[in-house]
Amino acid sequence: MSGFPTFDLSDKKQTSAASKLHPLQRVAIWSALAIGSLLLWFAGLNLRPLGEPDEGRYAEVAREMFAGGDWLTPRLNGFTFFDKPALQYWASAFFYSVFGVHEWTARIWVALTGLLAIAAVGWAGGRLYGRTTGWLAALVLGSSLLFVAGAHIGTMDMGVAAFLSIGICFFLVAQFDPSAASNRTGFNLLGWASLGLAVLSKGLIGVVLPAATLAVFMLWERDWRILSRMTLGWGLLLVLLIAAPWFVAVSLKHPDFLAYFFIKQQFSRFVANVFDRERPWWFFVPVVLGGLFPWVAFLPFSRAGLRSLHSGTRTDRFLVCWIAVVFAFFSASHSKLPFYILPIFPALAMLIARHMSMLSAVDIRRRLLWIGALSAMVAVVALVVPLSTRHLSEHTDLHPALIWLMRGLLALAIVSAISAFLVTRQNRPTLMMGLLGFATLLIWQTLFASVGNIAGNLSAAPVATLMLPQLHDDTEVFTVHAYVRGLPFYLNRLVTVVDEDADDIRPGIPARPNGFITGVGAFEQRWRSAPSALAVIDPALMPQLRRDGLPMQIIGRSSIGMIVQRPASVDIAAP
Repeated sequence: MSGFPTFDLSDKKQTSAASKLHPLQRVAIWSALAIGSLLLWFAGLNLRPLGEPDEGRYAEVAREMFAGGDWLTPRLNGFTFFDKPALQYWASAFFYSVFGVHEWTARIWVALTGLLAIAAVGWAGGRLYGRTTGWLAALVLGSSLLFVAGAHIGTMDMGVAAFLSIGICFFLVAQFDPSAASNRTGFNLLGWASLGLAVLSKGLIGVVLPAATLAVFMLWERDWRILSRMTLGWGLLLVLLIAAPWFVAVSLKHPDFLAYFFIKQQFSRFVANVFDRERPWWFFVPVVLGGLFPWVAFLPFSRAGLRSLHSGTRTDRFLVCWIAVVFAFFSASHSKLPFYILPIFPALAMLIARHMSMLSAVDIRRRLLWIGALSAMVAVVALVVPLSTRHLSEHTDLHPALIWLMRGLLALAIVSAISAFLVTRQNRPTLMMGLLGFATLLIWQTLFASVGNIAGNLSAAPVATLMLPQLHDDTEVFTVHAYVRGLPFYLNRLVTVVDEDADDIRPGIPARPNGFITGVGAFEQRWRSAPSALAVIDPALMPQLRRDGLPMQIIGRSSIGMIVQRPASVDIAAP
């Protein structure tokens, strides 16, 4: 029972009132919330088609690794694909082998790593600040909008964010929890192992960001002795033992890997706009504030709150350094996407939970009412703006999701208001935070499930649905100016790509030259000679293909292109 939080966030009056709750009742309530949240965390992984390009791309690389048996070389549609390390591909391929190739098995790794990060933050917060703060930290992280989204959309960003966070949590406990002194070496090595997995998840940021944070922290503290308590030598060796073998092996087999991965993918994307992801320097400010919703209300915005971070514990200051370094690093980069900033969310969750634990019931009520008011305001905007904006009103698939978002936020506003009332009425702020966190997670998960139509427009799934009834063993499938990364995943076969200049396939074409065609004329010749053929084609090309007399029959349309097949009566020997 001692592992469950008590309601001790304010004064003795609250503690006295909280003591009226029987320990068994406390265990029952928190057990129900924990089990319900755990089940809810994994709900909906199979309710949306894989989005393009990222989800389809990474799911397909893992499928080819599983189907082909080559666990060393990542391949996308048969082309070598060296953009990212192999850890997530290995994990997804493992789940394919156990549970089959499905949309949910393509996403289970990001959901699991996100859950591990939540557990690590709760554990570290409990060791460093007390069990109530630990529970609150896990609650905040597990229901923040961007973190929940990152743990349910199959990109590479959650894996590296999770292992970075787990490594930092072990490091914090090893250095700043006095009761951990006897286990410091073990915790240090677990932290170093996590950083090795972070490198194997996405590359050098797995060690660059922690090293930069440590350097800034030591300068702030003017204390270099912390290096002597980090098991530095053995730790670096452990990182190399975990991460280096794959990099060495793939470099020996593919000599062009090192230059492509480290120069173009790791260095060039940071210093130059090579992937058309240039954003203003302040891009991550609204991303973080919106991504923390609804817990953004508990950030220490006031001058006193900010001063408390500076004068707080060494753990507080290290977390501030971590947030500052990660935010500055990605803000300085020329390549910016929302999920890149995920590594700061565990640190923010711990600081927010720390701040919550020092607030009175009156302060907590005030912030809950602020959450309710903001939720109601955003709900109104979600309803009114699209209906009054011509561009958005034309996207009819967007309307159901926006209507649901309005309803969900209105429900969140109601829950926040009820929680605010019960905080002062029952003097149980921790319990109210737990109920609000569960309601928020439910709202986010339902929202993700409700955007199936929108996701379908950004997925290969509708194209595959039209193609599968016409597909035979000898059918060659083409994408003509309409390349979709997830189509091989859904068709369970490779496709032939026509006239694409995508940067994620161009470097790997030599590995499968027969799978790439340059020029519409060459495509038409291949189309005529194939035993059976299907294609998804850019509608802009259809008039030219008709003028050329290409034998084809339209079998469907999608947002990606026209789906056509070659009539069975065509003589394949015809020129």
